[in-house]
Amino acid sequence: MKNLNFYACPTCGNILTSAVGAAVTCCGKKLAPLEAVKAPEEERLNVELIENDYFVSSSHPMTKEHYVSFVALVTGDTLILRRLYPEWDLQTRLPRIGHGKLFWYCVQHGLHYQLV
Repeated sequence: MKNLNFYACPTCGNILTSAVGAAVTCCGKKLAPLEAVKAPEEERLNVELIENDYFVSSSHPMTKEHYVSFVALVTGDTLILRRLYPEWDLQTRLPRIGHGKLFWYCVQHGLHYQLV
């Protein structure tokens, strides 16, 4: 899972992943893997422990033009991905299955991650 790649189609919003190198196409276009950047402190998502879950939230804009498309928790052997939609609040719960990387994709600013 260390080499997991995320792909996002700019035309239809489709989200794809691959564990190894792949040629990924959607809507007739070849997609390049998204480049994840470590989120600066001011852009990190809020992560709280509630029962046995991570409660992930943020005040990030969620308009039709500027929103977070997905939040994903990646550990050594597991991927949990939650799809998010414009005009909904950025809030979700992810099962706490150990430490790993929390990824999220903003349709304007790209793929970010932080350690959890």
